[in-house]
Amino acid sequence: MHAPSTDPFYDTPASMPRSAGTMLRTRPVVVPGLTCAATQVVHTTAATNSRTIAVSGTVLVPAMSWRGPGPRPVLSYGVGVHGLGRDSAPSHLLATGMEGELAFLELALSRGWSVVVTDGEGLGLPGPHTYGAGRVGGRAMLDIVRAAVAGVDGVEAGAPVLLWGYSEGGRCAAWAAEHQPIYARDLTLVALAAGGVPTDLAAVVEAIDGGPYSGLGLAVLVGLAHAHEDPRLWDILNARGRAAAAVAATLDVTGLVVSHPEPMAAWTTRERPWEDPLWAALLRAERNPGGTPEVPVYLYHAKGDDIVPAELSRQLAAAYEAMGVHVTHAELDSGDHLTGAADGADAAITWLAEQLDAHLDLHRDRSAEPDTADELMVRSTA
Repeated sequence: MHAPSTDPFYDTPASMPRSAGTMLRTRPVVVPGLTCAATQVVHTTAATNSRTIAVSGTVLVPAMSWRGPGPRPVLSYGVGVHGLGRDSAPSHLLATGMEGELAFLELALSRGWSVVVTDGEGLGLPGPHTYGAGRVGGRAMLDIVRAAVAGVDGVEAGAPVLLWGYSEGGRCAAWAAEHQPIYARDLTLVALAAGGVPTDLAAVVEAIDGGPYSGLGLAVLVGLAHAHEDPRLWDILNARGRAAAAVAATLDVTGLVVSHPEPMAAWTTRERPWEDPLWAALLRAERNPGGTPEVPVYLYHAKGDDIVPAELSRQLAAAYEAMGVHVTHAELDSGDHLTGAADGADAAITWLAEQLDAHLDLHRDRSAEPDTADELMVRSTA
C-alpha cells in the first residue's frame, strides 16, 4: 500500500462541505492482526480557528455480532504522538501492520464495540500536522464518529460513544469530552478514559527539555504555531531553529527524538521559550480543562512518568472534581511514560465497560417504565 504522500486517497478534497462530521470518501482495507471490517475514511472536522478542514482515519467494525441492547457501541480512540510527517498517519500504519497501539484497539473490538481512530489534522492528508492542538484533536475524535454513522455500515445513529486515549491521545480524548456538550450534543457520550495526559504543555516541554525526549518540545512548538496561524509565533525560532522546524515537519516520532536531542534553547531566541509572553498565553489557552465533561472520567498516570509529570494528572482530577465531574483517578507503579500505557490499558477498558453497562442498564430500565398517564392508570387498576 502506498504511503499517504503518494496515495490519491489522501489528497485534499477539491470542495469542502461547511458542516463538520461529513463523510467525503471511504475505501475498504485489511488491518493485519485484527478480525474486523476496516474502512479508511476522509471526513470533515473543525480546525483550531473553527474553519472546516478534511482529515482521514479508520473505522473498525468487529466480525462478532453485538449482543447487547440497542446499537453497537463506538469507541473513539486517540493515539499517542506518531510524528509530524503525514506518512505517520495511524490509518496508514494500521493498514500496513505497523501501528504500535493495535493491541489497545483489539481490547475494544473483542468486546463487540466498533472502534474509530482519527489521524488528526495533517497526518494522512497534506499537513501541516497540528501536534499539541487540543481543540482540533478533540473535535476530530468526535467528528469521525459522526462521519462513521453517516457513511460506514455497522455504525448506527444513537450508538453509545466512549472516548479513550493515552498521552497525546488522552489529551485529545479529554478535549473531546470537554467540548462535546457544546460541539457534539447529538452524540450519546457515555464515558472518558484518559491516561498520561499532557494537560499543560509548558510544564511538559520544561520537564523533557535537554533530555532524551527533548525533540518532542520542538514538535509542540511547530504543531501549535501551525494550529494557531499567528506568524509572530515563528519569531521565537532562531535561524538554526527554522531549519530544524522544516526538517521536523517531515519526521515520524522516532526521527523527531533521534534527530533533535538538543534543548529548546538551541532552536530559539530565548533560553526558556515557553516563558515568552505570546507563547505563554497560547500555552495557557491550550491547558486542560478547556470545558466541563458531562460524563464520568477515568484518569490514570504512571508514578514514574518521565515525559508527563504525574502531578498534571492530579491537578486535572482535582479540576474536574471541582466542576462536579465524577472522577476516578489511578496512579500506576509504572516507572516510565511508555510502560504506563500498557500497564493501565486493562483497567481503563474494564472501567469503560462498567460505565457502558451502567448506561445500558439505566436506559433498559427507563424503556420498561410506562410512558403515558393512560398506561400508569391501566397498571394501577389492573
